[in-house]
Amino acid sequence: MKAEFKSTEELDRLLRQRGLSGIWRINRDERPLDPKTAVRPHLWKWADIFDSLVQARERIGIQGGSVERRVIRLVNPGLENTEMTSHTMLLSFQLIQPGEVAPAHRHTMTAIRFILQGKGAYTNVDGHKMVMEDGDLILTPQWSWHEHAHEGDRDMIWIDGLDVPFIQSLQVISFEPFKEKRLGVRSSSDLAPPYGMTRPVGEPSADLPAPLHYRWRDTYPNLKRLAEGTLNPFEGAAMEYVNPLSGGSTLPTLSCWIQLLRPGMRTLGHRHTSTSIYHAFRGSGTTVINGEPFHWEQGDTFVVPLWHWHEHANRSSKDEAILFSMHDAPILKAFGLYREEKQGETRLGL
Repeated sequence: MKAEFKSTEELDRLLRQRGLSGIWRINRDERPLDPKTAVRPHLWKWADIFDSLVQARERIGIQGGSVERRVIRLVNPGLENTEMTSHTMLLSFQLIQPGEVAPAHRHTMTAIRFILQGKGAYTNVDGHKMVMEDGDLILTPQWSWHEHAHEGDRDMIWIDGLDVPFIQSLQVISFEPFKEKRLGVRSSSDLAPPYGMTRPVGEPSADLPAPLHYRWRDTYPNLKRLAEGTLNPFEGAAMEYVNPLSGGSTLPTLSCWIQLLRPGMRTLGHRHTSTSIYHAFRGSGTTVINGEPFHWEQGDTFVVPLWHWHEHANRSSKDEAILFSMHDAPILKAFGLYREEKQGETRLGL
């Protein structure tokens, strides 16, 4: 029997009772022409971050207690309810004291460590012991056992970058503490690929260990060499930490960059559908985001939300400026959602 309705409100009530909804209820204003995000442009000052780490050092112990990491998260003012840095990425700062061990665990979130200061600490990832030095990038792929230990005599501080909010949105977060007291370390012969950067035909690529440690002593000379040539007008001298086994991004969900701005350099503006989080590793400058200037010094960190116009400038006329950054572009590109616009040109990602 055909039902008759006196109004759309009556139909809407009936649909709600049946766990249904009509598409006519979507307001046109809810379908924006441009991408929208709750993430706000924001800059965190190093003085505040460092003081917070020092305060935590005096109050938070990480051995023999319920706390496994002494970590300060960067909370975006548009995401205070989730305490995340962006809708896809979380950036934090970790401090470990001499003699401490941050116990081993593993999780479905991918993580990166960018080392800022100190000496004598190391990260152990699935038996790979990687001694930390300033400017090094160390990766922790998802579901890899990892611990941090300090054998030196000075506090170590590094950046932790993770894809927590993205993995959380997929509802696939898993976390497992290591059952033994310490994570073992493999011998150097165990860590070396048996056939170098080749493999026997028919064996899967997973049999080759992925790169986990990008050393600053290798990265910086390459960055300087790139800066001597023709620069990218939107990024300066910028390099991505790639996976040499695949030629792809740093990790499946995260791309890490290091870029150098020559003295006095100012880039052109552009925007893209990926979100970027920058840390000023050296120098000082200004980044203009949707017309608002953010003045950064060494140690400061700032976020450029998706689809926000931005350009960088090195404020010094004699010193270089170096930015380390983390991006969620691999996620967008994997689903064909990456788009970039610059100087009136719109380009769709592959």
